[in-house]
Order: sequence, then C-alpha cells, then structure tokens
Amino acid sequence: MFNEHRTRLASLYADKPGHIIYISGAAVSHRYNTDFEYPFRQESNFLYLTGVQEPDFALILVPITGAYHLLSPRRDAMFAVWMGFVRTQDQLKQAYNPDHIHFTDELGDLLASLKPESVHVINDTDAARVSELGYTPDQSILADALAWCRVIKSDGEKAELRKAANVANIAHREVMKSIRPGMNECELQAIHEFTCTRSGMRHQPYSGIFASGKGAAVLHYVDNNRVVDENDLFLLDAGAESNGYAADITRTYPANGVFNERQAAIYDICLNMLDSCIADARPGVEMEELHLKAARLLLEGFLDLGLVRGEVDELMEANIFALFFPHGLGHFLGLDTHDVGGYPKGVDRIDRPGLRYLRARRLLEPGMVITIEPGIYFIPALLEPAFENPEQARFLNVESLRGYLDFGGIRIEDNLIITEDGHENLTDVPKSRADIEAWMRG
Repeated sequence: MFNEHRTRLASLYADKPGHIIYISGAAVSHRYNTDFEYPFRQESNFLYLTGVQEPDFALILVPITGAYHLLSPRRDAMFAVWMGFVRTQDQLKQAYNPDHIHFTDELGDLLASLKPESVHVINDTDAARVSELGYTPDQSILADALAWCRVIKSDGEKAELRKAANVANIAHREVMKSIRPGMNECELQAIHEFTCTRSGMRHQPYSGIFASGKGAAVLHYVDNNRVVDENDLFLLDAGAESNGYAADITRTYPANGVFNERQAAIYDICLNMLDSCIADARPGVEMEELHLKAARLLLEGFLDLGLVRGEVDELMEANIFALFFPHGLGHFLGLDTHDVGGYPKGVDRIDRPGLRYLRARRLLEPGMVITIEPGIYFIPALLEPAFENPEQARFLNVESLRGYLDFGGIRIEDNLIITEDGHENLTDVPKSRADIEAWMRG
C-alpha cells in the first residue's frame, strides 16, 4: 500500500528531474516542561508514504527514479535501557522495505550524494533544515500534491477505514444500550473508548463529543462531565482509528430510551435530511448540492411544525436554515478526521451563512470517503439575536421557538465510500427511531 502511495506521488513530479521530496516524521510530545509523554501519533503525510509509526524518522523520495530513502534516528544503549529494544538498520529495512536506509544525522551526506536542484518540503521546520544544509527548499507544491493523492483512497486504505468503522459501530452500540439517566457523560465516554481499546484500537481519531441536554447544541462540546437527565437527548460523536485511519460516527437518542413527541418530530426531520443526502451520494454530485438539499428539507420540516413561516424558496434566500444548521454537511475522511483535499487550489469557500463552514467543495469521485452529518440545533447565541432582527424574525415563530432553547440539538452521521455507481455505507448503528428504541430496550 505505501509503495503504491509513493508511486502515485512520484508520478506528479515526472517533469521535474533534479527535484526530490523531504518529509520528517513526528516527534514525541510532552506535557509542557515535564516528562509526561502524550501518546505518539505519526504525522499523517509521513504515515501515508511510509507506514512508520515510530518517532523521529524522515524520508527522501527521488521521484524521477522512484528511490525511497528512509532515515532513522541513531539510538544509543541508554535509549534501550529506558525505552526498550533498539532495532538495527537491517531490521528496520526489513520492517519498512525502503530502497535505502540511513541515520537522520546523515541527511547532509545523503543530499550531497543526490545533488538535488530543489528539495520539496511541507513545513517551515523542514525548509529551515534543508536551508541550513545549503539547499533550496520549495514549499509551493508538495502539500497540494499529497492532498491530491490522499483524496482518492487505495484499496488498502479502504480496508483500514472499514476496520475502523466496524469497531466504532460496535462502540456506539455499546453506549446506546448502556446509557441510563443519572450517568455522567464521562462514564459513557469510558464505555466507548474501552470498547475501542479492547478491540485493539488504542487511539481515538479526535476528541469525542458525549453531550446531553443543552450540551448537544454546542458543536464542539468536549467537557463530557455533565450528569445525564431523564428527559435529555444524548449526542455521541466519536469514532475509532485503525492504523491511522479514522471512523467518525454520530448518533443522537433519548437517555430514557423513548423519544417524546417533541424529540421525535425534530429527529425525523434530521433523519430525512441524512437519508435523502445519502441516497444522492454518487460520482458527479457536488457537496454543496447535497448541503443545500439538506437545508431545504430542514425548512420543509419546520414549516410543517409551524416553527417558521413563509415559502421554502424565500426562507432559503434569507438563509434561515443557517440559524438551525450552521455547520457543513460533511467532510473527507481518511488519515485525518477532517481529511485533506476538500478545497483544491482555486476553489474558495462560499461566503454565505450555513455554507461558509462546508469542509469540502468539489465533485464526488469514486474512491473518495466522506461523512454525511446533517444537524438541527437550537443555539441561543444564534436564535436570540435573530428574534430581535426584523429581517429574520418575520420568518420565525418566535414564541414557539423560545420553547426550544433548552432542547439542545440532534446530529446523525454516517461514513461513505463513493463507488463507481453510488456509495458503500460503512456505518451500521441504529438510526431510525424504531431501531434505536428497540436496541435500547434489548
């Protein structure tokens, strides 16, 4: 898989003889000035090209020949005393299969032997290192080239994404059947993370959201420390990570196991937004097209409930949907939860409420992996100013909406691989009201 990735990247440099690529991997991070080590996670571009999940490595790729040089840290005996067994260069070469292996302190000698015209790097640190050694760094191409490569997933990447999704599916189901009023949100987080760890996936791909009640209206809620109330909805946005590849799933359900009438009405609108957008997810469709469809469905549902007034077209024109659905419909998924490539060079964000935070603007293609995650939220910071704004308030049933300011929010999220003729849904967690209630009873 990693050889395939390097070959794909090298192909973009076919017209650049004398140019090479240099990328350093991640180092261990510590908490402030202590010896507390954060769990190590390799830098995603380096992981994409090498599969190395150890700190302090680097690589050089010579695109014109395809030669792959791996640079490993020089470890001494005391490192082995404190940190464990130190593998030899031969053992590392056998493990990672580079064409050539060197120590990282031999970078200068290696560059001298390659005599590059230009050294392509991603970040300022690597650029400074290359400059110190007397060579010309180029930061203009490599980040975009890697994003282009990573957007279309290889078969090996899809397999890892399926593994991550499978474990995240199991973890979500465990929380859904375990939740009880009176539990703390952090207890439910512990159940999710325990299930992932027990399955061999020790890292979470992002800080999970375990939000009850009003906390579910906070888009990036991470406190996860509130006691769940009998009448709360509970929003769980969390995933799993398989060899660096992420799952990102969200479900929302009642803490007591049964949707009340008000919860059911809003939930069904959000589920319709999800299901309709998933049904349309196929090659040739634009992400903003799906987003706008979800927004219209939200407004149609709110009109039926009497929460807004007017015609759908004029409500869309006035961006009323953005008061309840302020984030983007979805994003690319891969080695990063919000994976690279959503905005190719030359594509700008849409300067419009509700769309300016869309994380991907491009036509869907086979091999892309995306999330679809519509949400409906009653956020006082958005609604209260709208109630006082005549241009917005004329579309709102202010009296009814004030009764929802304690509601929180609902988000439902699935992960899709775009295929030649449609999509493959990786998410298998109950999402209809009937299925959720049956699972929670079970």
